[in-house]
Amino acid sequence: MSRGNAYGIKGEYDFAIADFNQAIALNPGDAIAYCRRGLAYGYKGDHDLAIAHFCQALALSPSNANTYYYRGNAYSDKGEHDLAIADYSQAITLNPGNANTYRGRGDAYSDKGEHDLAIADFNQAIALNPKDAFAYRGRGNAYHDKEYYDLAIADYSQAITLNPGYVFTYRARGYAHRDKGEYALAITDFSQAIALNPGDASDYNGRGGAYRLKGDYDSAIVDYNQAIALNSGDVYAYHGRGYAYLQKGEHTLSIADFSRAIVLDSNYADAYSSRGAAYHDKGEYDLAISDCNQAIALNPSDAFAYHWRGSAHHDKGKYALAIADFSQFIVLKPGDADTYWRRGNAYFRNGEYDLAIADYSRAIALNPGDADAHHNRGLAQRQLGNETLAAADLRRAAELNSGLGNQQ
Repeated sequence: MSRGNAYGIKGEYDFAIADFNQAIALNPGDAIAYCRRGLAYGYKGDHDLAIAHFCQALALSPSNANTYYYRGNAYSDKGEHDLAIADYSQAITLNPGNANTYRGRGDAYSDKGEHDLAIADFNQAIALNPKDAFAYRGRGNAYHDKEYYDLAIADYSQAITLNPGYVFTYRARGYAHRDKGEYALAITDFSQAIALNPGDASDYNGRGGAYRLKGDYDSAIVDYNQAIALNSGDVYAYHGRGYAYLQKGEHTLSIADFSRAIVLDSNYADAYSSRGAAYHDKGEYDLAISDCNQAIALNPSDAFAYHWRGSAHHDKGKYALAIADFSQFIVLKPGDADTYWRRGNAYFRNGEYDLAIADYSRAIALNPGDADAHHNRGLAQRQLGNETLAAADLRRAAELNSGLGNQQ
């Protein structure tokens, strides 16, 4: 047993398993040997064998909290979160003072999307062990998923203070900064992650996304290139680079990248909707509609697929279809001023001026500085003979933007 434990600590799991086999042969009732052998199989990535051995250990010693904890970890690694939670809960019943067990259950709740339960467990883990960097990181992840970005960043920062060499926490904080719109801070965090582990494509992807959202498309492309060099099968790097090319107006290159992403993962809905956007911008509306149809079939909640399909229908003169698609986008993302403006344009083209005015008014309420919405509402008011209102809107549009674009 002792030699098996030593091999396990060294990471020589096959040798450890051989020694635990011998220990079990000598004493078939040794629950700890089964547990240790289960741990070795778990570290080798064979979670089914690990679970089998933990089950045998528990049959021999059913009150061992650690074995429930280890089996919970194995179930969690397999993605069987309910079974993991059940085991962590039993371990907590047997030993309520183990911070790691609360952290494990918190991670399982997070993976299930039950973030409030996760946060409660991470709170308990931190109360038991205030220096547990992984508990802070786990709670940060739960806050991030709830879109409580400031709380997430605070927890990630505390985790970094406790464990400054853990690359994944810089990455996590980078995504929180990015999602909060703090792109420069996100870039700093991804850069630190890259410095700690320059061979991981994930952080080039993350930094590339931050550069893209910051509007620095060339730097984004450089990072995506590096991610692809490190992992030629990285579907997200091709998609990210394609989007950077799209935002630069390089539609042929963007379509090539989106197409490559689709080859790598034919069920990746975002790649279809993004390629649909590129086809739309190239004026290839039927191809855009086809791609958006596929994106929606794969993910009926893909708001941007409805947006781009609606735009393609509008530009083809199919205003009723455009209105239907923009309406679905608004159901999924009700706070987007641009889509109210676009649906207003479709209503205008369809001769439904009252509805157009209502949508332009919503766009203005969401973005009072939208010159185009004021301008087009003025045109719609004029169609209804409301000259005073029309003149006020057109005058306000001129004040906001003397060089009007994106009009009817």
